[in-house]
Amino acid sequence: MASETRDSPGLIWQGVELPRVSPGDYQAVCVGWQGPDWVRAFRRWSLRLEFCLLTDGTLVSGFYNLGSDLERPRMGRRSRFYAVWSQANGEAPRKGQQMTLETFTEEGLLYTVRVADALKDGKDEAKPDALVYSRVTEVLKVEWP
Repeated sequence: MASETRDSPGLIWQGVELPRVSPGDYQAVCVGWQGPDWVRAFRRWSLRLEFCLLTDGTLVSGFYNLGSDLERPRMGRRSRFYAVWSQANGEAPRKGQQMTLETFTEEGLLYTVRVADALKDGKDEAKPDALVYSRVTEVLKVEWP
């Protein structure tokens, strides 16, 4: 077994950066999203919203569960996604209304978000400190210009 790495491809992280900031409440703007994607490890649809903290420009992610129906993402009236989308939209969706993700990034929307460390892994066990990152756990308020 050779241990030379001269001819092997370089291993370069290309994934999302998940930084760590002090837990607390911050003002932020939503600058984008990823998904919805089917996450095989959790057997559910997930959406990642990316918030830019106004204090220093750090990008912190919020994760939203969109159900475990393999056919398509679904959200209920009591879901976190429904609540945040309704706040960003200024009202709840009407029956049959498309809940577009562009609603989150409308110009002038100001979010107050709660940020906390993600301390547990997918098995609900404590993560090693090197794997802990900050995430948006709650959108407390959405203000319109």
